[in-house]
Amino acid sequence: MTTRYRLCRLFSFAVALAFAFVIIVLMQTMAQAQSNAAHAGALSPAAVQVADAAASGNADAQYALAQMYSSGNGVPKDQPASMLWLQKAANQGHANAQYSLGTTYLMGDGVPKDAAAALAWLGKSAQQGNALAQTNLGAMYLNGDGVAQDFRLALSWLEKAAAQGQPLAQYSLGKMYQKGYGVRTDENTAAQWYARAAAQNHTPAVQALAQLKRPLPAVPAVAVAKSDAVAPPQEQAAVLAAVQAWAADWSNKDVDAYLGHYAGDFRPPNGESRSSWAAQRRARIDGRKRIAVTVVAPQIELAGDTATVTFTQQYLADNFAETSRKTLLLARRGNAWKILQETVGKAAPADRGQKNR
Repeated sequence: MTTRYRLCRLFSFAVALAFAFVIIVLMQTMAQAQSNAAHAGALSPAAVQVADAAASGNADAQYALAQMYSSGNGVPKDQPASMLWLQKAANQGHANAQYSLGTTYLMGDGVPKDAAAALAWLGKSAQQGNALAQTNLGAMYLNGDGVAQDFRLALSWLEKAAAQGQPLAQYSLGKMYQKGYGVRTDENTAAQWYARAAAQNHTPAVQALAQLKRPLPAVPAVAVAKSDAVAPPQEQAAVLAAVQAWAADWSNKDVDAYLGHYAGDFRPPNGESRSSWAAQRRARIDGRKRIAVTVVAPQIELAGDTATVTFTQQYLADNFAETSRKTLLLARRGNAWKILQETVGKAAPADRGQKNR
């Protein structure tokens, strides 16, 4: 009797447990159905079709859905969801998704900046012929942004993008040939690239082409150290022209050209890396509305393939002005002079009416 009673109780308990399990499953199913319904209600009919295709593994649909979540077009704006679908599409080899993912990591748009990830994804996309990825990859190598500066790789990727008609790549090639970044200085070739970009209404190229066609200003007199009095005048002029171009690109807020004046082995102050220094300089220059840098009374000392230029620098930016003593150590790199080291001396008294830091 006792055994039968125990068996009955065990059976009743098992039935109750099974019933409770069924209730829980039903509640979860209903909750999921309500969630799906609410989610579907937030999507446009077109978005629902794209989402279904994306869920089935279609890479084009995954990329499209990522763009929709990024812009809020037809779906609630959702950056994490956008990154999720962008990653899925990129993993399947979608070139545009790889470019977008690489650029997101490069700019730190909604995610921490990651130069290694940017380089990897942009490289995958560029290998597939994506002109925008090739342009960004070329710019990274040209400026040393997150990678070691490499003019050869910059030239290679920018040429590939420019051949596809990418105006920024064409403009960048113009700068390389005008300034001698990794190539022989050639203003005719520079003008050709500027013209191609200008034909697409690329404003910096239009301005660069106009400046290139202007008559060159007379080279100001330069004080030369006695020990270098025998140095060829054209070498002195080339060094001074490099310094003046550096100041002009800084004044024009052309950050890519400005950073290009610094050698790949440039030694930033305070022991920081070149990529960190370049990022800080880019942010500082981009943050100013107006900049004017003037090189006054430069003194040049030549010693083989190096040159030391000391001058008074007059700097004006927005409502701030400063006059300081600056020394640039330059080295010959091919047919161009690049900055190896930059030091600033004690600031001279500011002119009347100028505001100091």
